[in-house]
Amino acid sequence: MRLLLTFLIVLSLAPSARADGNRGIRFFRGTWQEACRVAAEEGKLVFADFYTRWCGPCLHMAEEVFPLSFVGDFYNEHFVCVKIDAERGEGVELAERYGVRSYPAYVFADPETDEAVHRSGSRQSAEQFLATGENALRPETRFGYLLEGFAAGRSDREFLENYIRYAASVCDRDGVAEAFARLTEGGASLTEPDVWALYEANISGTDNPYFREMAENYARFAEEVGKERVDAKLRAETRHAPEALLDSLPDFEGKRLNLRMARIDALVRERDYDAADAAIREAMADTLVDRQAFIDQFRYTVRSACWREDTPLSWLSRCASYMQYIAYNDDDRQDASIHQEYAALLERLIRLAPGAEEVFPASILDKPEFGVQDYSLRPRNLAPKPAGKAAGR
Repeated sequence: MRLLLTFLIVLSLAPSARADGNRGIRFFRGTWQEACRVAAEEGKLVFADFYTRWCGPCLHMAEEVFPLSFVGDFYNEHFVCVKIDAERGEGVELAERYGVRSYPAYVFADPETDEAVHRSGSRQSAEQFLATGENALRPETRFGYLLEGFAAGRSDREFLENYIRYAASVCDRDGVAEAFARLTEGGASLTEPDVWALYEANISGTDNPYFREMAENYARFAEEVGKERVDAKLRAETRHAPEALLDSLPDFEGKRLNLRMARIDALVRERDYDAADAAIREAMADTLVDRQAFIDQFRYTVRSACWREDTPLSWLSRCASYMQYIAYNDDDRQDASIHQEYAALLERLIRLAPGAEEVFPASILDKPEFGVQDYSLRPRNLAPKPAGKAAGR
């Protein structure tokens, strides 16, 4: 089944795999009782997507995952699917009935008993979301079975691997960490393919025994797991690590760039802007650096520095040149946020510049005369989050 999922994910990269208006998940239009009646007649579970109008992850799932044709093929075959606004109509009572507290929430219900047989939630990749649906169909991977067995202390390998995947899908990091610890304490080796895959995808950070084991036994891991995968894990987990830790690690592909960024970040934090500027320009001019990898990290350094209210105007001006470099050189031409950040920074600089009102038109210095007043990539169909509401995940 996992080979099938991989094949389907590859297919999704092709334009033909995207929704064409008739593909993707077909959501039932009717009441909850009507959906349950249809599901009972067809011998299916009911899949309910609980969402709110202000939940960003809900909108992402609705626009990026649910419309995929291969996702629709699977969910339409196995479930009667419904979308439920948890804050409107019968959705309020249903959300209370099924204990929905965060969004999006996915509930799989038995139409005969109205009981939830499986549940999950949060923003998920297409692969995770398919696995969520598969897990709902198998009693041994449903949430109740997993939670009950884990609480009872089960430590058999297949169970723990299923539990880790489930806990990861609902962003339960503590559950993932505890289950992974049971797995390795039970004799599972980090270099075994299935264990490494779980570590690679679900355990992050450098302050854990698995990262230390990998770093201290780099040659063995590179041989048994593969140097490319080990280097990728080391690179990902040390992107924001301090220089001292990076210096202590073996040489891996990407270490040089991470060290460079650690030094730049340290100089920016210390507000040694001249030294930071010199290090940044050296990196931008270095023809040996992986330009895209540098941009992927550097844009967050610039963003975090240039939007602080107490950032000096002279540093903002330098940040504008860095943002220009990023906007001109980034390979992802579909990422509009880079260009929005660049334009927003330029607008801010113009407003702060002495005498700007004598040079620039009011249309740049002031808010637009008509229409939307905030320059943002926030979708227009995403409502503001009500005060006191838990954020979507």
